Amino acid sequence: MIRRLFIVWALAFAAPAASWACACSQAPPGTCPHFDPGDVVFLGTVTQVAEVPTSAADAGNQSATATPVLRYHFHIDEKFSGPAASEIDVYSGGDDGDCGFRFKKGERYVVFTQQETERRLFATICNGTRAAADARALIPQLRSLRDGQRVASVFGVLRRADPPTLAPPDDPDDPLPNIPLGLRSRYDRFTATTGPDGVYSIYDVRAGEYQFTADLPPGVELTHRGTASGLDSFTIPNDACYEFNVDALPTGHIEGSVTGPDGKPLRLASLELFRAGTYDGSRSGLWTFQGAKGTFAFDHIGAGQYIIVYNRPNRMDPNDPFPRSFYPGVSDPSEAKPIEMKEGQLVKVKFELQNPYPTRVLRVHLKWTDGKPPGSVFVMAKADKGDNPAAKVVGDGVYDFTLLQSAHYTLSAWEQVVPPRPGAARGKTDCTLPARIDSDSLFVDGADATASDITLTFSGPECQPQNP
Repeated sequence: MIRRLFIVWALAFAAPAASWACACSQAPPGTCPHFDPGDVVFLGTVTQVAEVPTSAADAGNQSATATPVLRYHFHIDEKFSGPAASEIDVYSGGDDGDCGFRFKKGERYVVFTQQETERRLFATICNGTRAAADARALIPQLRSLRDGQRVASVFGVLRRADPPTLAPPDDPDDPLPNIPLGLRSRYDRFTATTGPDGVYSIYDVRAGEYQFTADLPPGVELTHRGTASGLDSFTIPNDACYEFNVDALPTGHIEGSVTGPDGKPLRLASLELFRAGTYDGSRSGLWTFQGAKGTFAFDHIGAGQYIIVYNRPNRMDPNDPFPRSFYPGVSDPSEAKPIEMKEGQLVKVKFELQNPYPTRVLRVHLKWTDGKPPGSVFVMAKADKGDNPAAKVVGDGVYDFTLLQSAHYTLSAWEQVVPPRPGAARGKTDCTLPARIDSDSLFVDGADATASDITLTFSGPECQPQNP
């Protein structure tokens, strides 16, 4: 469908991360682009939004899952490349709907377009289009490109930010002004200072592998939002134009352990962190996980009050058989104990769960009437209520399942025979085993403690004739 795509722009200027189903590739730093005669790039305000009626021909060409095509009418506030016009239409949707940019009426954007069928100009979330507020560092570089002036080799915005979902609702990301920055390779050193809006620009950087540094105030560190580690080095070519936006996240840390009534750490626990007063059972918080080590941690937590929620969706999971709870171990969110954090503080907590769902253990044995053929075996307990339990291997052909007593289960097993072998079925040499063989299935009541040990049987597989 796409006839022409600004690949050079994607290589040079990093597009914002996709927030919908589309997956945008993260391009490496590229050489500085130039505007071609057909490029249409501008800063504009959306004045109208309308759905485009689908013609019979378009309906025949579009896939069944294509999203509607929307037409966005823009007033051009500043042109970087394109026709001398004050108004323009930009489209989004169709077969590229997952990657389409969803503009909002009345808001300003920097728009990169690509020409598609019927000479329409389309915008996607992968080619640099973004809200004007997210283009503070990019707009000066676009002006320089348009005017034939020098463009920065590395540029971007340094912001003080919080992890995803933890930013206060009335506190957007704060630019960090007047921060000394460094760009260092094995052979070169470059310095810059952020402006009042947190924007920095570094010019005339030679090709090489560089590490980005900043002289930050106490309580924050350089990282990319959503990651626990610091910044990785990056390699740029000569004549690069690389947009590198950096977050300074707080260094606060919450760690602890989720234990059951016996005081032992759970081997499996899902936890989410919310700012106090913002908990909503339908909205995800900052997520973390406790595994076999019996500990969990939340990184980059700023000053403020927080609550921890265990099993927010309130799943009935026999592998982790506790209902939703709030730190320190209560069921009512109004009784949750807030965790008070100061800048850069380490806080340790113990989350004690009570009142698990009643469970019991079922042992499953596997039996082959004609001997076990080589291959991989899978055993499953399908629940009519709650989550399916996981199988625990306790011996050769022996498995344990933890069942909810309030549910019923269908137990079954199958074996993937790899590879099918001539002569492997019942001693015959002119046929092969099937690729998969199935056991019988059994129904088990989770409340029936007398059914604590069952056997699933694989009958001898039917011989499949070999192709002549």
